[in-house]
Amino acid sequence: MKLLKQVMLAIGMVSAFLLIIACDPLENPFLQELPSEGVLNQAPQTYLFLNFAPDQIDTVISDTSADTTIIYTRHLPDTTTSQQTLYWWGEDPDGEVIAYHTRWSFQDEWTRTTAESDTFFLPLQIIYDEFIFEVKAEDNEGTLDPTPATLRIPVANSPPVIEFGIDSNPTAGSNPNVTHITFPTRTFAWTTTDLDGFETINKIRYRLDSTSTWQYLNGDISNITLTNIDPGYHTFYVQAIDTAGAYSNLLQFPDSTDLASPNGWLVKEPFGDILLVDDYKLDDGSTHEFYTDLLDSLVGGENYSVIELGYDEKALPNSNTDQLAMFSYFKTVVWYHYSEAPSLPDADGSLRTYLETGGNIFVSSIFIDTDYTHTSIDSNWIINPSGRLLDSLSIYMVDLGVTDSTSILPDLSLMTSNLIARRVSAYYPATFTDGELSRDLFILQDPRTTNDNWTGNPPVAQLFQPSPGSGQSIFFSLPLHLCGENNNMFQVMNHLLFEVFE
Repeated sequence: MKLLKQVMLAIGMVSAFLLIIACDPLENPFLQELPSEGVLNQAPQTYLFLNFAPDQIDTVISDTSADTTIIYTRHLPDTTTSQQTLYWWGEDPDGEVIAYHTRWSFQDEWTRTTAESDTFFLPLQIIYDEFIFEVKAEDNEGTLDPTPATLRIPVANSPPVIEFGIDSNPTAGSNPNVTHITFPTRTFAWTTTDLDGFETINKIRYRLDSTSTWQYLNGDISNITLTNIDPGYHTFYVQAIDTAGAYSNLLQFPDSTDLASPNGWLVKEPFGDILLVDDYKLDDGSTHEFYTDLLDSLVGGENYSVIELGYDEKALPNSNTDQLAMFSYFKTVVWYHYSEAPSLPDADGSLRTYLETGGNIFVSSIFIDTDYTHTSIDSNWIINPSGRLLDSLSIYMVDLGVTDSTSILPDLSLMTSNLIARRVSAYYPATFTDGELSRDLFILQDPRTTNDNWTGNPPVAQLFQPSPGSGQSIFFSLPLHLCGENNNMFQVMNHLLFEVFE
């Protein structure tokens, strides 16, 4: 019995101990202790890369009797150019990236941007340099990545390349041993490129003949007009220089090693007040002689200048600046054309400017372009659809002193001396704007036979003046050199050049 009481007492004490333990709170393993001041914002992470094509891919082919193995080996360059496109992005574990801050090693301040890429032109000043780029992300709480992404870029300078502009110099056809002839104004144009970026082209230098005297232009200049060039043979040189001091190839015109361009460039001095433009490419020489004999009689052989237009080295200057300068050396331009396509359409803009600034123009051409701005032609029609215009056709000069009717000057009227085996035109004037003046200057006689396919007296030449005080132009739609039957060509041209134009 005593033993039983002792056992019961022990059981009671254990139960009481367990009850005390059960009353104490137990720790919940699924609950974490909350911080007393809230969750701290985590900084974003920034990533950066540079993407460019491989410098080269070497392909090794091993051919055996069993199989063919092709191995591609990719070699990335040790250096790159100063024009670089970089890409970056950021990640934020507890928010979002809203902006980036970038900086180059040559910059003191950071630049904020929302872009994730950009193209940079590194200021390379020497042949080789290294640049470090840093970028750090900014999250929506304004926190910046404390460890910016960094990229070191080794840059080796690439020299610029320079080429003459397309069609800026004449060609030489099949024989380069020819001479390009100009008056004392000549424009040269070029294009420049650089693997490091166009912005790295710092200077353009050029010279005329002398190897010791260079003239310098800013790197973005692509042409130069030389004026007052001394008569004689010349050579033009031009070269580009980049920010690292590297020189491009040296261009020159003329270049004896270039079989596509003339071997010579001759500048000739303008003589007299009249420029005779020979635009008759298939002339056997007789038409040229007709005009030079006429001008010899009018002003003397040393008092006018001649330019012969044709193909290749004889082409009209490509630059409107050079065209206008060529015309502006003279008071009057006499231009003739008969067969094949004329060069007049290419000169129309500069002829119009020349006319507006006081120059006078006489043109004899059977080709009429209604888009000409140096004439008053609106439309034209063929007066001999058969392509034959018989000789002894009278072409009356209108008396400009009579304004209320059509009166002619019999002593100054022309007559065709040969059969004209080309289709020729009469035309109508355009609708004039304020200040423009136009008068019929030469008209045809009445039709002689049914072969003369016109009625009345259609105009074949008009006098045009774009504004008061400007120069005047005469466009004659028949071949003047075939209109000398009356043997009065000297009197006619003397009247036109020195009375009508004066």
